[in-house]
Amino acid sequence: MASSTTPPGKRGRRPLSDLTQFIALSIVAGFVTAGLLIPPTAALGLTANASINWFKGLPDDLSEGPLSQPSVVLAGDGEQIATFYSENRDEVPLDEISENMVDAQLSIEDDDFYEHGGVDAMGIGRAFLNNIVNPNSRQGASTITQQYVNNLLIDSATQNGGDPYETMGSNKGLMDKIKEMKLAISMEQNKSKDEILNGYLNIVNYGGSNYGVQAAAQYYWGVDASQLSIQQSALLAGMVQSPTYYDPTVNPDAATERRNTVLYTMLQNDRITQAEYDAAVDSGLDLDIHETRSGCTAADDAPYFCDYVQNLVLQDDSFGDTPEDRQVQLTRGGLTIKTTLDMKAQREAQRQVEQTQPLDSNTDGVNTSLVSVEPGTGNVLAMAQNSNYAGEEGASNTLYNYNVDTAVGGTPGFQPGSTFKPFTLAQWIKEGNGVNAQIDARRLSYPAGTAWNASCVDGGRVINPGANGAWSFQNATSGYERQMTVNEGIYNSINSALYATAEYLDLCGIGDTAEDLGVTTPSEDNPAQRTRIATEQSLASLIGTSQVTPMSMANAFATFSAEGKYCQPRAIQSVTDRRGQNIEMPASQCNQALDQDVARGVNYVLKEVLKRGSGYERDIDLDDASAAKTGTTDNSTQTWMVGYTRGISTASWVGNVNEQSRSLNGLNIGGQSREYVDGSSFAGMQWQRYMNAVKGDHNTDRFTDPSEKVRGDDIESDKA
Repeated sequence: MASSTTPPGKRGRRPLSDLTQFIALSIVAGFVTAGLLIPPTAALGLTANASINWFKGLPDDLSEGPLSQPSVVLAGDGEQIATFYSENRDEVPLDEISENMVDAQLSIEDDDFYEHGGVDAMGIGRAFLNNIVNPNSRQGASTITQQYVNNLLIDSATQNGGDPYETMGSNKGLMDKIKEMKLAISMEQNKSKDEILNGYLNIVNYGGSNYGVQAAAQYYWGVDASQLSIQQSALLAGMVQSPTYYDPTVNPDAATERRNTVLYTMLQNDRITQAEYDAAVDSGLDLDIHETRSGCTAADDAPYFCDYVQNLVLQDDSFGDTPEDRQVQLTRGGLTIKTTLDMKAQREAQRQVEQTQPLDSNTDGVNTSLVSVEPGTGNVLAMAQNSNYAGEEGASNTLYNYNVDTAVGGTPGFQPGSTFKPFTLAQWIKEGNGVNAQIDARRLSYPAGTAWNASCVDGGRVINPGANGAWSFQNATSGYERQMTVNEGIYNSINSALYATAEYLDLCGIGDTAEDLGVTTPSEDNPAQRTRIATEQSLASLIGTSQVTPMSMANAFATFSAEGKYCQPRAIQSVTDRRGQNIEMPASQCNQALDQDVARGVNYVLKEVLKRGSGYERDIDLDDASAAKTGTTDNSTQTWMVGYTRGISTASWVGNVNEQSRSLNGLNIGGQSREYVDGSSFAGMQWQRYMNAVKGDHNTDRFTDPSEKVRGDDIESDKA
């Protein structure tokens, strides 16, 4: 049993001589004469006006308390997705902090806190004397008020992009120390003792990235600050002197010795009884570490959506003038970022991509993704892929977001195959043609030198190349080389019908239509930028050979669903700062990108895909209320199904990220191996399972039929 008469780590003190006492008191008297130590009740003279003016001139954040607060990212229903912080802090009022903690902190740092006016005269005398007699063992004599000011200055410098080590707060000379005392006196003239103590207990570092007692209590024991025991409180209070050295997870012996020193001061100051002291000293540290993970690695249900939001914040000057300023705002600004994410849809999307190809059995490294957008708003509802959000080595680890482009943490995209064909269909209708018009789909080649309409190039025509006198292509399924309607050519995904349709059209218009709906491809000069798909430069692009992202395809098809209303993808609904003030965010940015009748015509055709076309096996039992398009690239390297209802549009992709030329045929995908893989196979199955699970949560009204002209068989062209 420890004895109360032998404080751990306590050494005997040399008694002060009359001379040294006189020196100490003379030093103190000099500061009093300078007006530095006047208590608040006497501060109506020399220092009052200057101190009050200084305090009132502080930035609001500094006078109110800690600037650095974690930012949280929330789903649309308020569920927390992730936390970003440099300093893990959760402010609590003083009445929610254990009295044990208050007693421990005051005992070891400033037992006279409630008696002095911000600066402890006798403490300064002792410190100056010690620093003269023992220059190698200096003392600072800072009160809790001084320490609070000191921490606020460091916090302010960090928050505002400065170097905290160049501030008075962390690198003080003699004059800085004097200024600190002046600021402490001013603080006490403007705040109550309880307010200062509360601010202090919420700002100081208690080891690692844990700032404030609530975050520390949660981290070390998984309890609230109000529940801290005597020994737990003593451990935390002792860490303030050197949070790194006394970190119990790093140096438990030193932390225990320091804790016991704090317990002794509590006993000496009559804040605990002898029995409480003895029991606390004999106790272990009993740590129960609760890691508080920061950033998107902690967003278990939606790490890639979290990463997408993080990239949006770091690129938006609403959060600061530079990326560095925005990073500080994100990790220290106490933002509450409410997103558009639908957690039910998100969890289902993640479940389905991992069901299509589980991570633990992905021997062939097949990649999958799903992304959903709300028609009419652009709100991103779900974003998932079958990988671990991690940068370290591992076959299933990646930080790249398969659903978005490189500007926001993604990839250049993937060839969409026949999911690009609806843009040709839309252009067909825009140019005044009916979807039931007959076309000649017998040809699988065009003679070299065939001219195609292209209004955006010199002469208004482009000439197709050709090997051995012809430019050739294939249909995925034989037997469709015949006369058919445009409608049939699209819903059965017939390449020969697609080119027979495009022969009547302005190729530049097809590229423009895709761009108007947000579908672009990486620029040849700068892959980080995206540009219009040059359909007039490459006839192959009409059947989906340019790289596009799943997000852009889901959003473009959402435009069809919304009867031509295009909305930019939107992931952030609102943002408030640490004071609850709104940071203005743009509302949905929408425009009528397609004539309503054109969009209705596309819906009219694409709903047939699920009834009798290439995706007939993937019907979701919503007659005339669901539509889709499958897509398969050459050699089945990338496969897609993009489809929608009135309330949700989803792009489902199964393919190759790193091995984009590798075929999916014959690979092990979810325990199955198919001789031929197309868009209806795994991507279609993934889309179908997901849409069946979430369709009831969104609008499933039937699509409106287009006009008779759009449904008709007219061809408005000089080639008719």
